[in-house]
Amino acid sequence: MTTPYLSRRVANQSHNPGAAPSTTEREWRCSSCAKLLGVCRDGQMHLRFARGHEYLVGFPVVATCRGCGSLNKATGPALR
Repeated sequence: MTTPYLSRRVANQSHNPGAAPSTTEREWRCSSCAKLLGVCRDGQMHLRFARGHEYLVGFPVVATCRGCGSLNKATGPALR
């Protein structure tokens, strides 16, 4: 029997379950298929990939969508 890996919280979980998401967090989604590409937090973009790879990067951010292959660009924290 395997032991569950519990060292990290679930991404959408907060300290106050049921609370509205912080206004300082904004989702960056693909312009073609709406797949989540990253989350803007405190002026930086948080990117998470398979196998635990995570990056916190500055702007501008350019990424290829893993779902549809389209190129997406975010020039600053105000995504929309």
